[in-house]
Amino acid sequence: MRRLGLWLGLGVVLGLVAVVAVTLTRPYTLRGSRIDPPLPAADFELAGVDGQPFRMSDQRGKITLIFFGYTTCPDICPATLSEMKQIRKRLGEDADRVSFVFITVDPQRDTPERMRDYVASFDPAIHGLTGSEAQLEPVWKAYGVYRGIQEVDSAVGYLVDHTARVYLVDAQGNLSVTYSFGTPVDDMLLDLRYLLKNS
Repeated sequence: MRRLGLWLGLGVVLGLVAVVAVTLTRPYTLRGSRIDPPLPAADFELAGVDGQPFRMSDQRGKITLIFFGYTTCPDICPATLSEMKQIRKRLGEDADRVSFVFITVDPQRDTPERMRDYVASFDPAIHGLTGSEAQLEPVWKAYGVYRGIQEVDSAVGYLVDHTARVYLVDAQGNLSVTYSFGTPVDDMLLDLRYLLKNS
């Protein structure tokens, strides 16, 4: 009876070792929607809120998270920028290896001054980018961003329906992952830490 107990105990231990070994050797799976194969991220230059031009190509060597939205957005945009703020804070020292970018879909209202104040209310390290509709249109198109004006009977005048995804451009300049609205911050952090470790 005692010997049977020893064999059962040994079997349990060996089973646990096998589970741990399989878990540790399994390749990491990104939490976002993978773009396979990754696509070269479209380059662009837009005005930053600091008055300096922001070029996508200058971000090579960093991971870049891009979100398209607008300052009058009642819900999705402030929620997403709050998540960017959380991610940046939780990355600690690695935060400098990630660029956080907010590009307007409402150039008629989102002046550089308005974008500066809005972004600063979340985290001044987030790059707020704006421009004319003619400058922004090719960027929206290159990243597959939907944008539609919705007239409403309120003080804001109109709302802008828009794509609510975060785009991840890796350190090699490839668009490799997107995150739908509502993706847990913890999932995005896991992906970022994995990519930072392996870039």
